[in-house]
Amino acid sequence: MEFTQAGQFEIEECTLLTSTGNIIPVHESILELTLYEGIYENSLYGEVQIVNDIALTQTGPFVGQEYLKLVVSTPTLQDSTHKLKFDKNVFHVTKVGQAEDNGAEVLTLEFYSTESIHNQRTLLSRSFRGEYHKMVEDILRNDLKSRKRLYIEKANDTKEHISDNVHPFQLIQQFTTQATAQKHGLSSFVFFENLRGYHFRSLQSLYAEGSRFKFNESDSNTTPGDPGDPRVTGQKPNEIMTLELEKILGIKILDQTDVATAFGSGALSSRLITHDIVQKKFNVNTYNYLDDTSLQEHGLEKYATRNAGFGEVIKDAPLYNKSTVDDAGNRISDFIPIQYLAPVTTVKNKNEVYKNSQYEVYNGNKGETEFIFDPVRAETTLQKRRSLFANLETGIPIELWVNGNTTIGAGDIVSVNIKKKSDDKDPRHDFIRNDFLVKSIKHVFNRQADKHHMFMTIAKDSRFKELEAVDHTEPKPFDSQPVYSDDEFYGDIPDYDEDGNTAKF
Repeated sequence: MEFTQAGQFEIEECTLLTSTGNIIPVHESILELTLYEGIYENSLYGEVQIVNDIALTQTGPFVGQEYLKLVVSTPTLQDSTHKLKFDKNVFHVTKVGQAEDNGAEVLTLEFYSTESIHNQRTLLSRSFRGEYHKMVEDILRNDLKSRKRLYIEKANDTKEHISDNVHPFQLIQQFTTQATAQKHGLSSFVFFENLRGYHFRSLQSLYAEGSRFKFNESDSNTTPGDPGDPRVTGQKPNEIMTLELEKILGIKILDQTDVATAFGSGALSSRLITHDIVQKKFNVNTYNYLDDTSLQEHGLEKYATRNAGFGEVIKDAPLYNKSTVDDAGNRISDFIPIQYLAPVTTVKNKNEVYKNSQYEVYNGNKGETEFIFDPVRAETTLQKRRSLFANLETGIPIELWVNGNTTIGAGDIVSVNIKKKSDDKDPRHDFIRNDFLVKSIKHVFNRQADKHHMFMTIAKDSRFKELEAVDHTEPKPFDSQPVYSDDEFYGDIPDYDEDGNTAKF
């Protein structure tokens, strides 16, 4: 199929497998296909609208127990990893709705990934031992029967988890909150499915992959980009097509940094008290966002696009200004608005290394009991993790409407350049540009318009340019105002809190 317009797509297959054994191709009857993916979604899900012009309800019947085979592609993309390809890993239809549209019956079928259905059917009641990445692979392959691509980052520590009638997804989500990455030691794991497969990995591993695509808020006469920019094989789109693929059709910058929420969620600072009931001691750890060098080394700041254009090479900066905000020289992150208390139980092994004392293992070969499991590291899994995700949520979120292509999925990094309102040599926004994390995508394949559009939510926890630190001490009056009490409340002193004569209206 020749590539003639941005957002073009081809439904190669859409087949329903009914519970009674019927095989029904419906790709010619599709009105619209919608698919959702996101970094906080455990599986893909969507819906397809079908014109019932071939007596589907009689051929079926449709009872919400059907399988759906689906293959959708963008012209010139020959690599199957860039297709919406679910002909072997089928979707499960869970709900069927009927309606009328201009006299024609329209069926709406809601569907979910097969792993989502297996998750609902499965309860885990057993002990898990080892590293988190191995546990996750075991659950996905053996309990959820997934045969899809797995993107699993290696985690630190050896742990034991005892599950008691817990659904697999629920258990894996627990693992995300406790796992720390071998590569950088941070606890920022997410678990989700996108068009390429299942992911159990840290935010940093997503950032490290670099930008997959570029979107520009541009005028119609903007110079097109390199026609080789889009990741296509075979026939390359021409310059006009490249420009259309990169063009932002609609944009909404959502409510930006919410400092009140940031304070309450531990995004800026927090204090952690860990009480070890075995060692009979406690430790206090204070977290300060502006002093956390690991964010600059392992956050989006490190991996954000270096070549800023116009001969400028620069690194992203923190979200917040380092200016002092009071007479004591405190910055916005130097206060402690939230405190955590976490119990731990540790014991030293023969190598003088602290291990979790709650789980002991008998070594039959040595004839002795050993402590092999690592303790919870709350200063990382609680304090830093909360800060990372809180700043991602309250940082710079943007909604984009763009022409669709199947090379981009949730969890990818994309480069975005937003126009500046004032005239300048560099027309791009000073603080909101370059690399963003794709948090979610709603894919809409409209058959009547022959258009694939993507409605994306993207975010970043850093700024392109550092905010200038100045003396930003809160202005206050030099003299304090009077204090009023019982003498005024109960006394015969009219208008005691008025500056002058009785107010007249």
